[in-house]
Amino acid sequence: MDVIRIGLIGAGFVAQGRQLPAFKTIPDVTLQAVWSRNPLNAAKAAAEFGFRETADDWREIAQSPDVDAVVISTPPVLHLPATLAALEAGKHVLCQARMARNLKESQEMARAAQASDLVTALYPPRPGLKGDRVMKRLIHEETYLGPDILDVRVAGIEGNHVGGVSKYHWRTDPEVSGVNAMRMGLWAEVLHRWVGTATSVVATGKPHMPLRPTVKDKWADAVIPDSLAISAQMECGATASFHFSAISVQPPELAIEIYGSEGTLIYDLSTDEIRGTREPGSSVTLIDIPPEEIRAHDTDSEFVNAIRGGESVSPDFEEGLRYMEFSEAVAQSVMTGSAVAVPPEPKMDSWGRTLE
Repeated sequence: MDVIRIGLIGAGFVAQGRQLPAFKTIPDVTLQAVWSRNPLNAAKAAAEFGFRETADDWREIAQSPDVDAVVISTPPVLHLPATLAALEAGKHVLCQARMARNLKESQEMARAAQASDLVTALYPPRPGLKGDRVMKRLIHEETYLGPDILDVRVAGIEGNHVGGVSKYHWRTDPEVSGVNAMRMGLWAEVLHRWVGTATSVVATGKPHMPLRPTVKDKWADAVIPDSLAISAQMECGATASFHFSAISVQPPELAIEIYGSEGTLIYDLSTDEIRGTREPGSSVTLIDIPPEEIRAHDTDSEFVNAIRGGESVSPDFEEGLRYMEFSEAVAQSVMTGSAVAVPPEPKMDSWGRTLE
């Protein structure tokens, strides 16, 4: 395929601020068609980035004979239908993070991807990428932590990042977000790359703000937690704790801490710095990330190269499925008050609501 024609479904902040500038730098890529729920966003993207056409309906993008690959840059509510429509029409798919609303939807996406001979991929979270190769080398090649990983701590305590309680945001809308909450799935994805997945979780969570504005400028009972505390057993044998909050006044550093039998590694997700020590009683010190080991956020070019027959792109839908299994298990545990095995059976539609 000499020229790859891109169709974009969703043209909001992330698409215009990150994805489209990246695609503009890739040779022999044409921005063919764009759709957005807000027509003004589609028109702005078309004018600024040179799309050849705008669409009135996202299905036009998925079905267009002039589009080779579909980029889905919407909230999770549209990820499943847009992916299935694009794959059915023979289009490669690159989907925004938070793979789907729930485990059932992500399983459908993964099955459709496996049944096709098309490239399917997800955008990775930006924090955790820069030092990803170094973390893998230290843990798996140099056994920096020792033979055993004993404990993991994930701190995702943040200030309010959803626009305040007086404004609607899709992240606090269960119909749009499903079982996703804050950055839970994103940080789980990063941790999975380094130490593997969980085998069971027990979680507690609650929305501290009792009401949330709806998309229709009304108010409804809050459902998605503002705070989550999770305890997990990991397949590597470690005990893990996760704490997520979106309402802190002065939040600490976002970090993933990994404690082994012979060493400690701390990855600062705010600065993409790695610190560690193998000396008992000594402070952690900065660990260099050599330029040749930096993993850049170049998923767009990896996606295009994979279409052209190059190496596979990561994360793929199978990796996305792993963090959706984790997120679903957490939501089930919060609802039932009991431990849940990972992977769980799909039961959740969204927070506090099971599948019909």
